[in-house]
Amino acid sequence: MTCGNFMNLIATYQSQYEQVVLSLETGNPLELMEKTKNFELDAAFVTGLPASDNFVVDHLFTDEIVLLSGKTIDASNFMQQRWAVSPRGCPFRKILEQWLIDKGKTLHHFIEISSLETLLSSVKAGLTSTILPKSVLKGSYEDLHVYPIPERYRFIETVIIRRKEKYVNYAYKAFADLVKKEGL
Repeated sequence: MTCGNFMNLIATYQSQYEQVVLSLETGNPLELMEKTKNFELDAAFVTGLPASDNFVVDHLFTDEIVLLSGKTIDASNFMQQRWAVSPRGCPFRKILEQWLIDKGKTLHHFIEISSLETLLSSVKAGLTSTILPKSVLKGSYEDLHVYPIPERYRFIETVIIRRKEKYVNYAYKAFADLVKKEGL
Protein backbone atom coordinates (compact mmCIF):
# COMPACT_ATOMS: atom_id res chain seq x y z
CA MET A 1 0.00 0.00 0.00
CA THR A 2 1.28 3.43 -0.85
CA CYS A 3 -0.87 6.13 0.50
CA GLY A 4 0.27 9.64 1.34
CA ASN A 5 -1.73 10.21 4.54
CA PHE A 6 -0.92 6.87 6.18
CA MET A 7 1.62 8.04 8.77
CA ASN A 8 -0.60 10.98 9.75
CA LEU A 9 -3.39 8.46 10.26
CA ILE A 10 -1.16 6.29 12.46
CA ALA A 11 -0.13 9.35 14.51
CA THR A 12 -3.77 10.36 15.04
CA TYR A 13 -4.71 6.83 16.07
CA GLN A 14 -1.80 6.48 18.50
CA SER A 15 -2.58 9.85 20.11
CA GLN A 16 -6.18 8.72 20.69
CA TYR A 17 -5.30 5.17 21.76
CA GLU A 18 -1.90 5.40 23.44
CA GLN A 19 -2.35 2.03 25.17
CA VAL A 20 -2.65 0.15 21.86
CA VAL A 21 0.59 -1.30 20.53
CA LEU A 22 0.74 -1.21 16.74
CA SER A 23 2.86 -3.48 14.65
CA LEU A 24 3.21 -2.46 11.01
CA GLU A 25 4.43 -4.93 8.44
CA THR A 26 4.90 -4.55 4.70
CA GLY A 27 4.81 -7.25 2.06
CA ASN A 28 3.19 -8.22 -1.15
CA PRO A 29 -0.60 -8.68 -1.13
CA LEU A 30 -0.55 -12.49 -1.13
CA GLU A 31 1.88 -12.61 1.83
CA LEU A 32 -0.25 -10.15 3.81
CA MET A 33 -3.43 -12.07 3.04
CA GLU A 34 -1.83 -15.32 4.19
CA LYS A 35 -0.62 -13.75 7.45
CA THR A 36 -4.07 -12.30 8.08
CA LYS A 37 -5.70 -15.66 7.40
CA ASN A 38 -3.25 -17.39 9.78
CA PHE A 39 -3.91 -14.94 12.68
CA GLU A 40 -0.45 -13.36 12.37
CA LEU A 41 -2.07 -10.00 11.50
CA ASP A 42 -5.43 -8.60 12.62
CA ALA A 43 -5.94 -6.94 9.24
CA ALA A 44 -4.06 -5.78 6.17
CA PHE A 45 -4.12 -3.07 3.55
CA VAL A 46 -3.98 -4.93 0.26
CA THR A 47 -3.63 -3.37 -3.17
CA GLY A 48 -4.93 -5.17 -6.22
CA LEU A 49 -6.85 -7.69 -4.11
CA PRO A 50 -7.43 -11.06 -5.75
CA ALA A 51 -10.95 -12.40 -5.25
CA SER A 52 -11.36 -14.33 -2.00
CA ASP A 53 -14.25 -15.41 0.17
CA ASN A 54 -11.99 -15.75 3.25
CA PHE A 55 -12.01 -12.05 4.13
CA VAL A 56 -14.25 -9.14 4.96
CA VAL A 57 -13.44 -5.88 3.16
CA ASP A 58 -13.90 -3.04 5.64
CA HIS A 59 -13.04 -0.16 3.35
CA LEU A 60 -12.04 0.38 -0.27
CA PHE A 61 -9.97 3.20 -1.79
CA THR A 62 -9.32 3.90 -5.45
CA ASP A 63 -6.08 5.59 -6.37
CA GLU A 64 -4.71 6.91 -9.66
CA ILE A 65 -1.49 5.31 -10.88
CA VAL A 66 0.97 7.65 -12.60
CA LEU A 67 4.45 7.49 -14.07
CA LEU A 68 6.91 9.38 -11.86
CA SER A 69 10.29 10.75 -12.85
CA GLY A 70 12.85 13.04 -11.28
CA LYS A 71 13.46 14.70 -14.63
CA THR A 72 11.46 15.67 -17.69
CA ILE A 73 11.12 12.75 -20.07
CA ASP A 74 10.05 12.64 -23.68
CA ALA A 75 6.63 10.97 -24.01
CA SER A 76 7.85 9.00 -27.03
CA ASN A 77 10.63 7.57 -24.86
CA PHE A 78 8.57 6.21 -21.92
CA MET A 79 9.30 2.59 -22.70
CA GLN A 80 13.09 3.07 -22.69
CA GLN A 81 13.29 4.29 -19.07
CA ARG A 82 15.38 2.67 -16.36
CA TRP A 83 12.71 1.58 -13.91
CA ALA A 84 12.62 1.31 -10.13
CA VAL A 85 10.35 -1.56 -9.14
CA SER A 86 9.39 -3.37 -5.97
CA PRO A 87 10.02 -7.12 -5.66
CA ARG A 88 7.82 -9.62 -7.49
CA GLY A 89 4.28 -9.73 -6.17
CA CYS A 90 3.93 -5.94 -6.01
CA PRO A 91 0.78 -4.87 -7.87
CA PHE A 92 2.47 -1.75 -9.28
CA ARG A 93 5.26 -3.84 -10.76
CA LYS A 94 2.62 -6.15 -12.28
CA ILE A 95 0.91 -3.15 -13.89
CA LEU A 96 4.20 -1.89 -15.33
CA GLU A 97 5.12 -5.34 -16.62
CA GLN A 98 1.71 -5.75 -18.27
CA TRP A 99 1.89 -2.27 -19.82
CA LEU A 100 5.31 -3.08 -21.28
CA ILE A 101 4.15 -6.49 -22.56
CA ASP A 102 1.16 -4.84 -24.23
CA LYS A 103 3.63 -2.50 -25.97
CA GLY A 104 5.76 -5.48 -27.11
CA LYS A 105 8.50 -4.74 -24.56
CA THR A 106 9.86 -6.52 -21.50
CA LEU A 107 11.02 -5.13 -18.19
CA HIS A 108 14.80 -5.39 -18.44
CA HIS A 109 16.28 -2.00 -17.44
CA PHE A 110 15.30 -1.96 -13.79
CA ILE A 111 16.51 -1.73 -10.24
CA GLU A 112 14.56 -3.83 -7.74
CA ILE A 113 14.08 -1.93 -4.47
CA SER A 114 12.06 -3.22 -1.50
CA SER A 115 11.82 0.09 0.40
CA LEU A 116 9.32 2.68 -0.85
CA GLU A 117 11.48 5.52 0.50
CA THR A 118 14.57 4.24 -1.35
CA LEU A 119 12.57 3.63 -4.51
CA LEU A 120 11.20 7.19 -4.47
CA SER A 121 14.67 8.59 -3.69
CA SER A 122 16.08 6.86 -6.78
CA VAL A 123 13.32 8.47 -8.85
CA LYS A 124 13.89 11.89 -7.29
CA ALA A 125 17.63 11.64 -8.03
CA GLY A 126 16.81 11.09 -11.72
CA LEU A 127 18.28 7.58 -11.70
CA THR A 128 14.99 5.80 -12.45
CA SER A 129 11.31 6.23 -13.24
CA THR A 130 8.47 4.26 -11.69
CA ILE A 131 4.73 3.90 -11.58
CA LEU A 132 2.98 4.39 -8.25
CA PRO A 133 -0.21 5.92 -6.89
CA LYS A 134 -0.43 9.68 -7.18
CA SER A 135 -0.96 9.77 -3.40
CA VAL A 136 2.79 9.29 -2.78
CA LEU A 137 3.39 12.85 -4.00
CA LYS A 138 3.76 14.33 -0.53
CA GLY A 139 6.56 16.18 1.21
CA SER A 140 9.89 15.96 -0.57
CA TYR A 141 8.31 14.06 -3.48
CA GLU A 142 5.79 16.75 -4.47
CA ASP A 143 8.16 18.08 -7.12
CA LEU A 144 8.49 14.83 -9.09
CA HIS A 145 7.44 14.94 -12.73
CA VAL A 146 4.09 13.23 -13.16
CA TYR A 147 2.87 11.62 -16.38
CA PRO A 148 -0.45 9.87 -16.98
CA ILE A 149 -0.41 6.23 -17.96
CA PRO A 150 -2.93 4.58 -20.30
CA GLU A 151 -6.49 4.42 -18.94
CA ARG A 152 -6.42 0.62 -18.86
CA TYR A 153 -3.77 0.66 -16.10
CA ARG A 154 -4.56 3.98 -14.43
CA PHE A 155 -6.66 3.07 -11.40
CA ILE A 156 -6.13 0.56 -8.61
CA GLU A 157 -8.04 -0.35 -5.50
CA THR A 158 -6.64 -0.76 -2.01
CA VAL A 159 -8.77 -2.43 0.65
CA ILE A 160 -8.58 -3.12 4.36
CA ILE A 161 -9.24 -6.81 4.85
CA ARG A 162 -9.73 -8.93 7.95
CA ARG A 163 -10.69 -12.52 8.61
CA LYS A 164 -14.37 -13.40 8.62
CA GLU A 165 -15.05 -13.59 12.35
CA LYS A 166 -18.09 -13.04 14.46
CA TYR A 167 -16.33 -10.59 16.79
CA VAL A 168 -13.99 -7.74 15.90
CA ASN A 169 -11.73 -6.32 18.59
CA TYR A 170 -12.30 -2.72 19.65
CA ALA A 171 -8.78 -1.51 18.76
CA TYR A 172 -9.13 -2.69 15.17
CA LYS A 173 -12.68 -1.35 14.84
CA ALA A 174 -11.52 2.09 16.05
CA PHE A 175 -8.66 2.03 13.53
CA ALA A 176 -10.92 1.00 10.64
CA ASP A 177 -13.41 3.73 11.58
CA LEU A 178 -10.62 6.33 11.62
CA VAL A 179 -9.45 5.20 8.16
CA LYS A 180 -13.00 5.55 6.82
CA LYS A 181 -13.30 9.03 8.35
CA GLU A 182 -9.83 10.44 7.50
CA GLY A 183 -8.95 8.49 4.36
CA LEU A 184 -5.49 7.48 3.33
